[in-house]
Amino acid sequence: MSPSSLVARYVDRLDLDSPEDVLRRRARGTTDEVVDLLDELLTAHVRAICFENLDVIVARAAGEERGIPTDLDTLTAKLLEAGRGGYCHEHATLIRAVLRELGLSAHPILARVHLGGGRTAPGGLTHQATIVDLGDRRFLVDPGFGGGTPQVALALDADSQPRTTEHGEHRLVPADTVLQPAMRAEAEWALQSRARADQEFRTAYAFADEPRVQADLEVANWFTATKPGARFTGAPVVAKTLDNGGRVTLEGRNLRSLRPGGEPERHERRVNDATDFAAVLRGEFGLDLDRAFTDLVWSFGDHS
Repeated sequence: MSPSSLVARYVDRLDLDSPEDVLRRRARGTTDEVVDLLDELLTAHVRAICFENLDVIVARAAGEERGIPTDLDTLTAKLLEAGRGGYCHEHATLIRAVLRELGLSAHPILARVHLGGGRTAPGGLTHQATIVDLGDRRFLVDPGFGGGTPQVALALDADSQPRTTEHGEHRLVPADTVLQPAMRAEAEWALQSRARADQEFRTAYAFADEPRVQADLEVANWFTATKPGARFTGAPVVAKTLDNGGRVTLEGRNLRSLRPGGEPERHERRVNDATDFAAVLRGEFGLDLDRAFTDLVWSFGDHS
């Protein structure tokens, strides 16, 4: 695959106004100009490519214990050509390859997720994201954290201010300011988010800015896709970011949506059966999948 073909296919998938040559020129700009580019790509990415773990569920249903393929040919065929989504290891690998083809310095990191109550010890290094190095400043780029993913690049800078998007505020803070030593492990930075200004920031995940080798990424991918009882191995999880602060999510058989407006509309319902499930994937998430595939997902595991 030539560098131009990857960027051009990504541009088409995201329906960007700027062609490949303009993106390459912008990637050679000042730090502020490159951050604007990263923000634009992140916003378009999460609107065009949904988060979904359906291949994880199908592999489990087939009795296969394996990570999801993240080689570039497979990812481009799935996420760019077939109109599919993916989970964090797929999103991170794809956008990092695009950024590198644009001439930017980018490396993978692994994070420990802190959402969810009752934690008494750090979880595994299961979430993958990307750090972009712009010389004097480094930025977190992460389109693959599902419904809570930040749509902007976040500076690894203790003095940086929270960044506001249509879906709330996000910030990176030193991990030792928000995590107790027993929960910190190797973490240097913590991603925190809140949906509204009257809420407290919550720690989503924490990480060290340590470039991870491919073997580390493969272990994290395999663990995330195979561990019994983990969030992504028991039921379908699908999330799509909409324009103007909207969002639609499917977890198991629960479909939730937020439609923005003068009075935001929140809806929640149960998905009724396999036919309804296939229709929801197609209508709400743009996933036009073979019925044999969606029926297998529907029939497997915990759909609570």
